[in-house]
Amino acid sequence: MLAHSEYMPLQYIKKQKWSGSFQGMRFLLHKVTEKVEQEGTSEATEQTWLEAVVWKEPFAYETTPPETMTRNRFEFSEEGREKAIAWLEEEYDSRKAEWKAAMKWNWEGK
Repeated sequence: MLAHSEYMPLQYIKKQKWSGSFQGMRFLLHKVTEKVEQEGTSEATEQTWLEAVVWKEPFAYETTPPETMTRNRFEFSEEGREKAIAWLEEEYDSRKAEWKAAMKWNWEGK
């Protein structure tokens, strides 16, 4: 997969989404913030996650049906970033045949 140094730092992901692709697998790392209601109260707190998403080529994130994507959330920290990178690499390794098949997209529509 990508060299470890090619993954964007957490400071970058804090401000904007980072996406890329590798041999048929598209991926996205981005910050997700949700309001979480406290049990037994009407108060809510914000929870921030680092979400990693993978899907098959050739389509962009915005044009890919959500049900065809695989997602995982991690703590929004450097440790969470490291776990997200490991997860992306595991997804690539465990589904290589699927990613390779996605690379054979008929770009000319023939």
